[in-house]
Amino acid sequence: MSTKQKTLLESKITVYRVCYQQAEIKKDHKRMDKIGVIIDELLEEVASLD
Repeated sequence: MSTKQKTLLESKITVYRVCYQQAEIKKDHKRMDKIGVIIDELLEEVASLD
């Protein structure tokens, strides 16, 4: 089960990174801050599954 969870979290991270890049292009710092926090939380979750 943890392999499926890890794969799902990694997919979410990929999506949020693309959103972050789009926010960077538009120089939307408010959105970048919010997305950055979400990415950090997801990365911590992935690390806890290892």
